[in-house]
Amino acid sequence: MLKLFRNRGKALRWIMGGILFLVAASMVITLVPNVFGPADPASEVLAEVSGQPVTTSDVEAALRQLRANNIPPEVLSMNAGSIIENLIAERVLFAESSALGIMPTEEELARWLQEILPDALFPGGQFVGARAYEGFIRQQLRQTVTEFERRVLYELAIELRLRRMVTDGISVTDQELKQRFHETNDSVQVEWVSVDADRLQSQVSPSSEQLREYFESNKLRYRQAEQRPLRLLTVDPQGIAEQHDISDSEIELYYSQNQYRFEQPERVKLRHILFMTEDESEEQSDATLGEAEGVLQQLRDGADFAEMAKEHSDDPGNADRGGDLGWVSRGMMDPAFEEAGFALQVGAMTPAPVKSQFGYHLIRLDERQTGSVKPLSEVREVIRGDLQAERSQSDRYALVERALTAAEQADGDLRGAAEQIGVPFQEFPPFSRSELPATLPKSASLIQAIFDQPVGEVFTASQEETVYIGFVTETVPARDSTFEEVDSTVRQDYVVTEAANLARERAGTLAENAREASAGLASAARRMSLAVVTSDFVRRDGDLGELGPVSALGEEAFTKTDGEIQGPVAIGSRWVVFRTIELRQADEAALAAEGDSLRQTLLSEKRNRMFDYFREQKVREYTENGLVLRYEDRIQAYLGLLQRAS
Repeated sequence: MLKLFRNRGKALRWIMGGILFLVAASMVITLVPNVFGPADPASEVLAEVSGQPVTTSDVEAALRQLRANNIPPEVLSMNAGSIIENLIAERVLFAESSALGIMPTEEELARWLQEILPDALFPGGQFVGARAYEGFIRQQLRQTVTEFERRVLYELAIELRLRRMVTDGISVTDQELKQRFHETNDSVQVEWVSVDADRLQSQVSPSSEQLREYFESNKLRYRQAEQRPLRLLTVDPQGIAEQHDISDSEIELYYSQNQYRFEQPERVKLRHILFMTEDESEEQSDATLGEAEGVLQQLRDGADFAEMAKEHSDDPGNADRGGDLGWVSRGMMDPAFEEAGFALQVGAMTPAPVKSQFGYHLIRLDERQTGSVKPLSEVREVIRGDLQAERSQSDRYALVERALTAAEQADGDLRGAAEQIGVPFQEFPPFSRSELPATLPKSASLIQAIFDQPVGEVFTASQEETVYIGFVTETVPARDSTFEEVDSTVRQDYVVTEAANLARERAGTLAENAREASAGLASAARRMSLAVVTSDFVRRDGDLGELGPVSALGEEAFTKTDGEIQGPVAIGSRWVVFRTIELRQADEAALAAEGDSLRQTLLSEKRNRMFDYFREQKVREYTENGLVLRYEDRIQAYLGLLQRAS
């Protein structure tokens, strides 16, 4: 709720809307019942939850956030499947929040926004306006307005309301706390021996027959994928658009024809004292009215309005400022409050308490500004920038149209078309989806078009404002490789595989001998000319030097502490046999100092596990009831496209 009394419907339409309309240079944000909005017509629906779509645009929005954190492209493509499942789960939990009737109120939405971004969006307690709001979300948060507002509703409905309902009853017992203390602070000393497969590769000498047999057994692994050659024009209008000179007469004409853009509505500067009556009984409300009338009489007798506001107002947003609301325009306030405030003369206050949906108000008008139009001198440069952007956009569209026309008329000679238009040209020999040329633009839509569009026809693809115009002359069909084409690759694969098998066998022999020998692991290792390493005491989050984290050995390193031989365990290219020499338990005296922090950590983990289980159950339930529809063919095609483009 903005300042506790502004009209909630109006405020939320401004702040929490789901659809952004750009009309000329103005922006209006509107709250719509479908918080997730209609699917972008340019995107593809990958799944639906109770009729709400999960689209490729949704996935791209999530990927943009990861890219902003410098996540490598290959990692992004690997995580795309998880992103899709998380988006499906998000829709399920949002639907469940609605079904349970625990959706956040408008007051909570507005208050949350003002609490998390007070200086950015509400400097001095006043909303910055739609244009500044959009700019902040795009530039600082790197999201669209729709994405940001969707996240706000997600956080409040799911993370605050639903999560609390599911997990508030969870607690941590003293026994659980003590167990976690020891799991965190106990340490072990480990003795280990490893057999490194990489060092055994030189001992693998395959014959021609073995290599051919390996090739035949793994023939699909070496199949040559379909390939296509490509001729490509890249049209980047952003970098080519000219800077136009905008004349004063053009600016003046635009100003005269679009004065509505520069209107300043009537506004007033108000103070108020609020006597809150929400959730009060009729009897309590009558008592509150009596209190308001008493304060009003003191004001009539000469009491200072600002001091009385500090003492009596229930509006925490401005009571300490003497009830100062700053400048207020029509449509920002509760209707009854607004009508009374705008009816006042400068310096006057309401003759009686004014009833709004929040309580009773005593209102004083300090200053009034009548409606006006900003003079041309104030908006000249704004208009110049708008006209410049409009001309530049027209240049971009015209350039793309000229390039496409030239390409279609060139009958496949895109090099000539590129020279005619003055845009970059590239030509690539045949390549497959899995082996893209290093200099090919990493655009998923371009790669999809290369392999999906008909051969011998000009096609287009785009990424943001860059447009690609391509032409494929032929298709080289997929086929099985001959042994001669891939013999070196087959040899390397065979050597790596056999060396790993050899290392596993030797480590198995080592473990067997160590269990049988009276001298244990050290004696068995010496007989096989292998080095024994004894670690320092390490906790669960420690490491074993060149072997890496002790956690790679498994939980047995901390639970089987009687010196029993464990393994072999695969760690990278090594196979490891080990035993725990000693477990050193942490002194529980330290638990008193770190107990509260550790309890909170454990409580958070338990709540997260509970909520994760709840989420999995709800996704399963919605799926079984036919409320979750996954379009697996589209999902797999999209994931494959991302993988190839990474």
